[in-house]
Amino acid sequence: MSIKKIAHYTSIVALFLVPLFPLIIANTYFFPFITGKAFYFRILVEIAFAAWIILAFLDAKYRPKLTAMNVAVTLFAVIALVADLLGVNPIRSMWSNFERMEGWITVIHLWAFYITASSLFGSGAEARKLWHRWLNVTTVVATFISLYGLGQLFGWFAIHQSAARLDATIGNAAYLGIYIVIHMFILAYLYFSVRQSEFAGKQILQWLYPILFVLFGVIALETQTRAAVIGLAGGMFMGLLIYAVFAKRESKKSRWITGGIVIGLIVLAGIFYIERKQPFFANSPIFGRLASLSLEQFKGEGRASIWPMAIKGALERPILGWGQENFNYIFNANYAPAMYGQEQWFDRAHSVFIDWFVASGFVGLFAYLAMFILSIILIWRSDISVAKKSALTGLIIAYGINNLAVFDNLASYVFFFAILGLVNSFNKGKDIKILGTNPVRSDAVEYIVAPIVIIVLIGVIYFFSYRPIQANTRLIAALQSCGSVKADAALFEKALAVNTYVANQEIREQLLSCAGQIVPNAKVPMPTREAFFTLTSKEIDAQIASNPKDARAYVLGGSFMNSIGQSDQAISMLEKARELSPTKQSILISLGDAYLQTSKNDMALSLFKQAYESETDNASAKFAYAVGMVVAGKEAEAKTMFNNDTTIFESAQMARVYTSMKQYTKAIDILKKLSAASPKDIDTLGLLAQTQYTAGLKDAAVKTLESIAAEKPEYKVQIDATIKQIREGK
Repeated sequence: MSIKKIAHYTSIVALFLVPLFPLIIANTYFFPFITGKAFYFRILVEIAFAAWIILAFLDAKYRPKLTAMNVAVTLFAVIALVADLLGVNPIRSMWSNFERMEGWITVIHLWAFYITASSLFGSGAEARKLWHRWLNVTTVVATFISLYGLGQLFGWFAIHQSAARLDATIGNAAYLGIYIVIHMFILAYLYFSVRQSEFAGKQILQWLYPILFVLFGVIALETQTRAAVIGLAGGMFMGLLIYAVFAKRESKKSRWITGGIVIGLIVLAGIFYIERKQPFFANSPIFGRLASLSLEQFKGEGRASIWPMAIKGALERPILGWGQENFNYIFNANYAPAMYGQEQWFDRAHSVFIDWFVASGFVGLFAYLAMFILSIILIWRSDISVAKKSALTGLIIAYGINNLAVFDNLASYVFFFAILGLVNSFNKGKDIKILGTNPVRSDAVEYIVAPIVIIVLIGVIYFFSYRPIQANTRLIAALQSCGSVKADAALFEKALAVNTYVANQEIREQLLSCAGQIVPNAKVPMPTREAFFTLTSKEIDAQIASNPKDARAYVLGGSFMNSIGQSDQAISMLEKARELSPTKQSILISLGDAYLQTSKNDMALSLFKQAYESETDNASAKFAYAVGMVVAGKEAEAKTMFNNDTTIFESAQMARVYTSMKQYTKAIDILKKLSAASPKDIDTLGLLAQTQYTAGLKDAAVKTLESIAAEKPEYKVQIDATIKQIREGK
């Protein structure tokens, strides 16, 4: 077989294997629903791209053409690169992390996928045949995923992230929602294509596609993803309306029917809006989340605070933005105290359009929007039927609506770029003179170009995929040892030794979590505890050096140091965190706790007061402020301020505070009240026994322990041993 055929088949096969990536669940990887899919996609694209380069040397027809879409997609990738390089953390912008697996490394792979498919498939009738086959392959995959989702709906398979929202092999309901919606419009496009006999199987497929459309629709609704469902409704409405208005060459009957469906959709939408608070809708697992949409409900969500914050931050760097993966800097600096009940480390604005505005400024946002606008223009300039134009237009609109309120993921990104490739095939384009029109001699390609390309491919796979996978699986091995006396810091060192940016932060954060369990645990051998402390201290410094303006590194490091009694180091880190994120209550509270540990009660009280007054509904801040006042000798004032709130002043946490102040009587009284209210609460009884023993009330402690043994006989052996030690004075 000639090198040309080998390159051609290799690239084609790799491209046709790409749609299978949503099926990948890498259970042996950290973030199994994200990392496995991303590495699979990247490796296949790298193989396809390398084979296509060899092919393009051999045959000029496979070289990129000068088309508007090729220019738009390439400009988008280049602008994203420039924005990332000029952003606040270029390395993170390039590499991202295991949780997201995005950054410019994903953008360039999406570009490579698009340019390879567009150039290899070409344009005209032959290109459409290849695209139809590719779209049918991804439809088969989407069918398997939908059947898996159906199994989750019937209780045959577990739902991974929530109690009721389907996520199938995608692992996230929001990602699954838009993935399925995109494929519903792909089904519509394929249906109209097969009806026009553009590929074989008309007799079966013209009936199978509508059945699958209904199945996909059920799965989309059962994800309960509002953005995707509204996008589906908006895309269908616009697609049908466009067909009814512009399909003048189609039969009047089909246009009238379509017009009737449009009117029906309007009526149904109106009924839903009017009756949305009725139990039928409000209590529906499918429509309930949609029915709950309101201005008041929106104000209670994170987006109400994040979107203005993101736009404000983007306007600080309006031309090329902050670079990808850097929203956290805006979030930390502009944290809204009202968000205390939300996730504490937002790394996205939860709107793709706003995210690109933040990441790449007006220039990048316009480049991103240009791909949407251009795709619709090219669709309507093409010679395909109005029905297919309507389906593809509906897809672009649905995807755009969805992206208004969520952030993107590989499960939708890839298929958006695939649709851009399909749209590009509608226009032939011109040869790019600089690339030439003559083939390169086959022996030159075989002995010079191909070996170079293969060597580069091996290097790319090694550095872009193999080493991150190596770090990922080593992290899993390290985590499996945590939580036991056999924990081994050397396993974390082994993972960190790979030294790949995409992995380092995650490994360090998991090390912190593990060390927080190991270092204070007296049951763990001292050499192990010391090894974890030494390594963790070193890696905290390394993470801070890597991201010196990221409050997260200081908070996690400071919290760890505080938990093991290294208060001075904790204060140093947490003060820096407060400087970077001055209004985040959790930082103020952690810093206040550290000052309490060093008996700087006035400073602690000041921080607790600031945290509480920034958002008085924050229960954690309220409790911290009350504790600060009690420790500062202002207990009466605290009880007056908080109306002697029993959830504060008669809680196990407050009992611990009194114990730390050696006010044992108050602590014991609280714990006795709690035990009387919940006599089967073993945790409270255990804390009572511990407090009684600390207070020197050994007989009382023994009596409490005996009551625990009577309530929980399975603990009698351990409790008897403890009682024996108490009586022996140990």
